Amino acid sequence: MNTNLTFKCDVCERDTDCRIGYSNRRIQPLSFACPHCGALMQITLDISNAPASDFEFKGCKPSENQPEGPFDGTNPFVDLHLDFPVRFGKYVMGNTPYMMALKEIQDSDSNDPELVSSKMDFHNTRLEQLNYFHDRTGDIKTIIKLYSGKNKQLFRKRVGDFIKQDQGASLKPQDVNASLYSFVSTVFLPFIHFGEVKEVVDYFGKLTTSLPQEPFDLFMGRIISSEFLGTLQKDCLKIYPEIYSAEMPMRPVLYLDLINKYEKAKMAARISTQEFQVYKDLYKDIVEVFSRQLILVAGINNIIHRNDCDSFKPISGKALSSLDKFSSKVLSDKFKYLDDCWYPVDNEVVDAGVRNAIAHNNVQYSDVTQEITYYPGGGGIQQTPGETIYFLDFMRMILLLFREVHNLHHLIKCLFYYEYLVRNRQ
Repeated sequence: MNTNLTFKCDVCERDTDCRIGYSNRRIQPLSFACPHCGALMQITLDISNAPASDFEFKGCKPSENQPEGPFDGTNPFVDLHLDFPVRFGKYVMGNTPYMMALKEIQDSDSNDPELVSSKMDFHNTRLEQLNYFHDRTGDIKTIIKLYSGKNKQLFRKRVGDFIKQDQGASLKPQDVNASLYSFVSTVFLPFIHFGEVKEVVDYFGKLTTSLPQEPFDLFMGRIISSEFLGTLQKDCLKIYPEIYSAEMPMRPVLYLDLINKYEKAKMAARISTQEFQVYKDLYKDIVEVFSRQLILVAGINNIIHRNDCDSFKPISGKALSSLDKFSSKVLSDKFKYLDDCWYPVDNEVVDAGVRNAIAHNNVQYSDVTQEITYYPGGGGIQQTPGETIYFLDFMRMILLLFREVHNLHHLIKCLFYYEYLVRNRQ
């Protein structure tokens, strides 16, 4: 379902034509920058009383000049939809965000009707899951906080109530951890690739029981006694609720999973809600957690290749002397020391230029075009040329990096299981 309305900006009092596509979310906050003056225009669609539609407006109001037929091009045109990328420009009747998304999937799958239908059904299922879990974000935060507290019995009970699966009465650390990972795997299912996670979990489990025992036990002793592993786990958990805070701009980003060989910045697509400033710190936080997770990857890699978690392959005739030295390296340098790595780390999952520019606040954002201009070379007096990505692609970067962090969070789970079930019983 779609509704065509013309809105008048409260700031410049000029009109913009909008086609509003309906999502399955009960409350649909939509926003865009006025094409005339850049002021924020917010439209909230409420379908609680469907088939009736209720609207609220902030920064704009319905214009007295409503169209009697199709938009005629007199005003700038904006497409709005929570679930799919939207394209601003010329109004074309029938080219709704849903229909354009459908065509995009058809083009990427050689117009196979069954595959296209299957992909759209999959997308709709994930959107329904997002609706369900987003409304319970408060409970999600509470349960994650309970895990870090002392009342593990209450934690397991709340997990069981939430995922509707009895967790039992055991308070053994391995059973408490099992509840934690059952919880995050269930609640964050819309954002992850379940099959991929299952494969890495199976791989991690086999790996921890096949490593040379003496050097691996020494490694485990260090990351347990220093509380590095426990602290890293808690840092991972802090990220999870924030992902649901980004649920709305993630919806069109999840759609991009359905397109074969999606290429960044190939299309000037946009998101119908929120803005870059809200999420740049989330990206920075996820990058930092991922960077620390690589310490585990590096330690295990060194054991596999050189039988010592501190033994790195020399680079240009020099080798790092310890994991501590590795931990102090910037993220882009850390990849250099993961020689023939057992875990296929994709260094493209983090755009170093974007990350560094955000960390040093060398970024500019256009509310109107949703273009992010970042300056990898810094923000000195002699400004270096900037590079550009769209907000849609930036949110895609957050999603892909979260998946990597989630996968490696399961490595933490497996290391804890080794500690509880192997080292503690030796």
